[in-house]
Amino acid sequence: MNPKILYFVLGLGLFVGCSSEGKRQMADGGYEYQMIRKGESEPIPMESYVFFNMDLYGKDSQSKDSLIQSSSLNASQPPVLKITAEKKDYGYFTSLINLLGKMHVGDSFHFFFPVDSFQQIPPGFEKFTEPVVYRIGIIKVLDEAKFKTYSDSIQQAQEKVRQAVRDQLPAVETMVKGYFDTYKKGGFDSQMQTTPSGLRYVIHEEGTGAKPAKGEQVSVAYYGMLDADGKMFDNSWTRGMPHQFPLGQGQVIQGWDEGLQLFNKGTKATLFIPANLGYGAAGNPPSIPENSALVFYVELENK
Repeated sequence: MNPKILYFVLGLGLFVGCSSEGKRQMADGGYEYQMIRKGESEPIPMESYVFFNMDLYGKDSQSKDSLIQSSSLNASQPPVLKITAEKKDYGYFTSLINLLGKMHVGDSFHFFFPVDSFQQIPPGFEKFTEPVVYRIGIIKVLDEAKFKTYSDSIQQAQEKVRQAVRDQLPAVETMVKGYFDTYKKGGFDSQMQTTPSGLRYVIHEEGTGAKPAKGEQVSVAYYGMLDADGKMFDNSWTRGMPHQFPLGQGQVIQGWDEGLQLFNKGTKATLFIPANLGYGAAGNPPSIPENSALVFYVELENK
């Protein structure tokens, strides 16, 4: 299964009807939803794959709507779920997922989710004084055979893109090695910037986007070397895709979490990371020895 596709297996035991438009209705779990548009009359068949768009909005104390997430902006393909008779527990999202499985092709609806229903309130959600709203529209439905054909075609297309990225590695390697040689000869001394933590960095190309916020999902292409000798220990070009993660959440080394927040999206830079902001005294055997300072060429994608 393609990792880019959001794949859900739905349990149908708690499904509710969706017969009325306009009025708020009660879904299982005590959540409210509102039908916005009715599509086809026949329900989606069992064992079908349902493609949908989903936008998440919040309303602040000034009653101003804010777009929090959008499947059309943050994914190359729309999310998809499979409807089966198997019952599943998706925690506090069970009601929403079950409701999706009762819709029809062309349906759209709003699902109202109180902020305090989250087990852990996401960063920035504290400002929303009313339930956040999932605005969902059903795009299309495929049976098993058609979905396999679709999934295979997506994987082939993505593999083609990944291979094109891998093909860039020799040129990237030449460029990065040149930067490393310049660094070792002191050629970046006048451009070098240093933070209070001891992180150093040089910007090669300033991005035109905004600086990413803490908690925001970022996409970073990188080439990592040991500061001692320039030996490469990891890079994203070999895998054919950038590394994606929520910034400032401790899912990467401290030098990355700190440094990438300093850059506008689209920036190309080199981070010079002391051991205490990297893998520390223990290192990361076998590729990174103990107490290793690291050098990372990074490209913060403008997405």
